[in-house]
Amino acid sequence: MASTSNGLDEVTAAIAELSTIDASDPASRNEIVENCQLILDTLQDPLTVVMETLSSIVKFPCLAVINRLEIFKRLTSGPLTASELAAQCNADRWLIVRLMRAATAWGLVKELGPETYQATTVTYVFAAPPCAAGLRVGEKIHKILDSLPAYLEETDYRNPASASNGIFQYAFGTDQESFDFFAADKEYTKDFNTFMTVQRTRGQQWTEQFNVASRILDGVTIDRTVPLVVDVAGGVGQDLTLIKNAFQHATPTAGQLVLQELPHVIDNVPAELHDPDFEYVKHNFLTPQPVKGARIYALKHILHNWPDERALEILRNLAAALTPGYSKLWILDSVVPDTGADKKVVALDIAMLGFHGAQERNREQWDTLLAAAGFKVVDLSVLSDGFGLIEAELAA
Repeated sequence: MASTSNGLDEVTAAIAELSTIDASDPASRNEIVENCQLILDTLQDPLTVVMETLSSIVKFPCLAVINRLEIFKRLTSGPLTASELAAQCNADRWLIVRLMRAATAWGLVKELGPETYQATTVTYVFAAPPCAAGLRVGEKIHKILDSLPAYLEETDYRNPASASNGIFQYAFGTDQESFDFFAADKEYTKDFNTFMTVQRTRGQQWTEQFNVASRILDGVTIDRTVPLVVDVAGGVGQDLTLIKNAFQHATPTAGQLVLQELPHVIDNVPAELHDPDFEYVKHNFLTPQPVKGARIYALKHILHNWPDERALEILRNLAAALTPGYSKLWILDSVVPDTGADKKVVALDIAMLGFHGAQERNREQWDTLLAAAGFKVVDLSVLSDGFGLIEAELAA
């Protein structure tokens, strides 16, 4: 073992704490996982950790193939053998055996016996449309990140900070920015928008955890002549729906909730997600904001897609539309801690580096960016996984 005595003391304390936690309480499970992870990180042999890390390169390609064959979805109907899956997928049985051997080793599927498989709770999540779409989107990300070592070597290991001249352009051999490049790909666009509907916070929805109704309504006289919430680049309306539901008995009237998106997104909002209470506005946030004086302008998982230069452009377009003393800007995005960043946040940061020359930001970076655009942060709340609500208003 390579553990130090201090490390072993932490392990002993973590084991003792585990015995006091009620595993039947969903609210306690994250604490249990964190303690178990500390124990594993301390006790695992370093060579084992290195070898498992090196072997992880095979994980995503296998998941992509399993997803293309819809194996996760097929297993949600009941246990299946390798022969049954091969017949349903029109694939070679031994290929299925090898893929499923990997999936069971990673804990994504349960092995009932030789060549017999059953869905787990993780299988059901992978089978759901948002995560199935996310795996297809991930195939594009994987291609970009495969180019990361060569690109950085050729650019003398400079930190990428351009949306138009970076790893994405290098990987795909294009001079287009990623959003423009994929705009004509209807299947990718559909998958991306579906993936964006996945819940990314642990436990309750973010609207509940941040108590958004009170944030919007309390301490101010609402101006009914202007919209209440403008969800800027709000996808197909998944988050605006959550905001609407958060009001419970005080549901805003028609037109008070505005969904802004690019024309091709607005034109393709699925019928089951179309809300007659929403006002749908076709808008590019790199142009002046047309809706003036709303109470809230929300940007969820938007600014992490853009390097500072473009993020400033987006923010300044919004600043011109806010009413001082009344309007607020909500940025719903990662707030990276100075130490102990969540794995999911780290993964997003590297994905943004590859896709857009952008980044996840820490508190100092958010403060600096917003100040440069004429805002001041009035509240910053961060969940345990690093997802935050940054509330800002126009600086005096």
